[in-house]
Amino acid sequence: MKEGYIKLKIAELNDKCKQIDQIISTEKSKLGLLEERVGGFKDLIKKLQDLDNFKENLLKQIKKDNQELLEKEITNISKKVSNDLERRIIIKIKEIEEIMDFVKKYQEELVKQSEKISEINENINYLLNHNNFLMMKLVNKGVISDREVNELHIRSRKKSQ
Repeated sequence: MKEGYIKLKIAELNDKCKQIDQIISTEKSKLGLLEERVGGFKDLIKKLQDLDNFKENLLKQIKKDNQELLEKEITNISKKVSNDLERRIIIKIKEIEEIMDFVKKYQEELVKQSEKISEINENINYLLNHNNFLMMKLVNKGVISDREVNELHIRSRKKSQ
């Protein structure tokens, strides 16, 4: 915003300088004509030339000052943007660290649950094998028949579904 303002003021100053140049050129032409007619305006022409030199020096100094101001503003804006970006990056890093902590805790919980599921599966396998051995013993001793064992398996499947 300040750069735009400074550029606008520089443009206005340049326009005014051009107008002054046009006026000076016009006056020089008039003086040249008058000198030809009257002759002896050399002092006045010298003063106009000195004025023109002063104007050029003033313009150079204004351009130099404006350039310095622009460089300072650019430096300040760059520092502000850099600091703002640094703060935002730090905030995002903290958020990412929090998410990583959450993910680690979640992963640990999943590992614990997986271990519990493995234990439960081992117990289920043990109980199924134990049940099958018991059924075979009961069949071998003649307490129940193979047909009854098959019926028990079918009923068990239906209830588990």
